[in-house]
Amino acid sequence: MRIHTDHNGVAVNAIHQLADGTVVEGYVYQVLAGPNTTNLQFQMGLAKENGINGLTNEALLAVCEHRLKFLDAKFPCAENKEAITAIARAMDVLQQRTLDRQARGVEGLNVA
Repeated sequence: MRIHTDHNGVAVNAIHQLADGTVVEGYVYQVLAGPNTTNLQFQMGLAKENGINGLTNEALLAVCEHRLKFLDAKFPCAENKEAITAIARAMDVLQQRTLDRQARGVEGLNVA
């Protein structure tokens, strides 16, 4: 399912199911950039049980933050700085979620 297409034609598909029938909705994405295809796979299942097998939201946000800082150093603008601040805020919120889950003893478990 197409979830994004930008002004340059770079598209992102959310993959629902693999060829072998494995349901991966919310975990696997395909980025189509001209002739290149890049797959993004997020952590599937608990790391304790399945090992580290994919990205976290925090890792992807760190990539976006680094990229924007790199671009802002070359082409500074208010919009870059605002986006960097928003990503930093999102990372802070996710860290607070982790700390809360650790304090409640549910970090790494499939519970709310």
